[in-house]
Amino acid sequence: MSLDERVEVPPFSSYTFPLPAHVRLDLRRVDRGLQIDGTLEFDVAGSCDRCLEDVVVPLTVEVEERFDPPSGTSDPFGENNVLNGTSLDVSDLVRQLATSALPYVLTCSETCRGLCMDCGGSKNAGGGCTCRPATTEGDHGESQVENPPVEDA
Repeated sequence: MSLDERVEVPPFSSYTFPLPAHVRLDLRRVDRGLQIDGTLEFDVAGSCDRCLEDVVVPLTVEVEERFDPPSGTSDPFGENNVLNGTSLDVSDLVRQLATSALPYVLTCSETCRGLCMDCGGSKNAGGGCTCRPATTEGDHGESQVENPPVEDA
């Protein structure tokens, strides 16, 4: 059985999901359990942890899960809390997969330079910081610019 649909993902911590996740799954019975393979694609939105600008990052999760029927008591924190008898809670599965794939640090780009320690403006090109770059002396007394400006390509 195949599943191809859009599923809403609720906000988690400081992250939001502006669009429903695109879920493409193949489900097949294995012994008494269920094997689920496929992909989950979604956008995560939040503030850049370096410059505080709003950012939306696309993420893709490869799904390869096997669920065996629960044995005995119902445990909401158990390994299998999305399969109840013959019912699969796709929304909860998607929520768990999406939140477990969130990055530890959300950044607008790998080259984000963050905020200026003096004026508080973004040091990225067009970010508002107009402070002069600080200079230090190099190993041989020559002047070096700390954190030279980064030009957008």
